[in-house]
Amino acid sequence: MEKTVWFFEEVDLYEILCPYKYSDHLKSHPLSCYNKTDFLFMEGDVVREIFLVAEGRVKVGFYDNEGNEQVIAFLGRGEILGEMALFGTQRHKEFAQAVTDHTMICKLRVEKAQELVRDYVPFSLTLTKRIGERMQKFERRLQILLFKDARQRLVEFLKDLCHDIGTPYRTGVKITLDITQSDIAALIGTSRKTVSLLFTDLEEAGLVKFFGRKEIYVADVDKLA
Repeated sequence: MEKTVWFFEEVDLYEILCPYKYSDHLKSHPLSCYNKTDFLFMEGDVVREIFLVAEGRVKVGFYDNEGNEQVIAFLGRGEILGEMALFGTQRHKEFAQAVTDHTMICKLRVEKAQELVRDYVPFSLTLTKRIGERMQKFERRLQILLFKDARQRLVEFLKDLCHDIGTPYRTGVKITLDITQSDIAALIGTSRKTVSLLFTDLEEAGLVKFFGRKEIYVADVDKLA
């Protein structure tokens, strides 16, 4: 199974910047802390920095012509935002907003990032690889959104989460989420009410069980449908 197309990324920051370069950078550029709902940047802002998520989670999206929020991705530890500035993009085409308190962000000036791309091969290769992976994931996600109904989209979403961030629990898998049902609805292209009804159906069918508001237990991923 491919890694999630919903962009719940969990990549070690040290896979992107070697410990020496990262530690050296922090001496003069301490991590910036954002709390829930704080914006890292808005649509149209000039791109001056590359952002690396050290802790927490960030929502990336845009507003359509009617002013509705459209969520593109949720990015976690080790993910990069604003990297297209390295290829000439001068303004952000989306917004980025912290969805957890104490979201810690490492900021790299575009010039510094360009220096790393030029002089530090692992950074350059990792960046290129991740951009390619995102494109592949986006294509698969688009196919799911276009050709599957809301229930199937939610099921695909849950299966991907089980695969990527789930932990073994009893005979199944437990998922811990730090996003709301509204966020899930935005990701899979439906309404919050529909997501709530679908979760109720899945729970009544014995396919999932909720532990509080943030934990979901999937008894058998293969039977999830």
